[in-house]
Amino acid sequence: MRPLVPLFIIALVALLILVEALKEDTPTPPGRRAFFNRFVLPASTISLLTILGGFLTIQEANAEKAREQLEKAQQAFDAKRTGQLTQLRIGFDPIGNQSGGALDPSTLNDGLSSLLGMRVTSAYVGTTYTDTVKALGEGNIEVAWLSPLSYLYAYQKYGANVILRRLTPEGQKTYQSYVITKKHSGIRTLHDLKGLRFAFVNPLSTSGNLIPRYELTKAGLDPDNDVKGFYAGTQVAVIEQVLNGDAPAGAVSSDNYNAYLEALGNKGSDLTILFKSPVNIPEGPIALRKDIQLYDTLRVEDALLTIGEENPTILHTVNITGFTKATYHTYQELLHIVDYLNIDLSTYNG
Repeated sequence: MRPLVPLFIIALVALLILVEALKEDTPTPPGRRAFFNRFVLPASTISLLTILGGFLTIQEANAEKAREQLEKAQQAFDAKRTGQLTQLRIGFDPIGNQSGGALDPSTLNDGLSSLLGMRVTSAYVGTTYTDTVKALGEGNIEVAWLSPLSYLYAYQKYGANVILRRLTPEGQKTYQSYVITKKHSGIRTLHDLKGLRFAFVNPLSTSGNLIPRYELTKAGLDPDNDVKGFYAGTQVAVIEQVLNGDAPAGAVSSDNYNAYLEALGNKGSDLTILFKSPVNIPEGPIALRKDIQLYDTLRVEDALLTIGEENPTILHTVNITGFTKATYHTYQELLHIVDYLNIDLSTYNG
């Protein structure tokens, strides 16, 4: 602001001349008025130029400050490049866990390894959603391939950082929860489930637990008492339980149901969808440990987006068609359902 002081003094003098020259109701000797009148135009010009100069000076000062802040941010960003990852371990939720998972992520890992210039592996972290979250929180993996509900749990417990969400095999950003049964089971509505065995997937499954509980509650049923609920463990296990008659009905994701139905062929024709939840569930998130630095976070994000654009067939091996940006707010609607059901995520143990 110091360079503006002389300008302000000049402007003040010019304004005083203008005021004196424009006085009409104050007795002023004609000679003095004629003297001041000669300065009206110059004083007006000086005032306008001073105001404009002051404005431009302030703008330049703000621009300079912004440039300094940007430079500092760039320096801080560059400084963090020294802490790059040397390996990337990905932990999958039960559908992709090795060994025995329904998906084989080895092709994806090889593609990411080429893009990142580091070793990328799939870490076997256990058989449950909680195992995957725990591995992320305890530093045994850098990236977790989660369900929406298990991400919210990971965020609240370990500060997990979501960067992307997956796209369905049809390229959609959301999916649904299905309640399935056999065609000749005699079950026609959710109310018909009262007193029957019901297969949930896992406590931290969104489509296989959270949403069906929500829909049963809205239908007037207590999911803990009015149905004989149990956890089958995986989406595939729910479908098989219903198919072989061990459970009259169960809940699965639309993604898994459609994929498994295609794999079953004619055998799957015995199944039917009893209920489709109207809730559009945001596709599963890709989350990083909270201590992963910004530079590395951006590298991983860019590699995942790039691999989907350059070689979509790689993503087909893990039953998706790509990735899209996601933040914590992407999944906030699910938190409203969590609150509606009075669920304490911290006590959940999938």
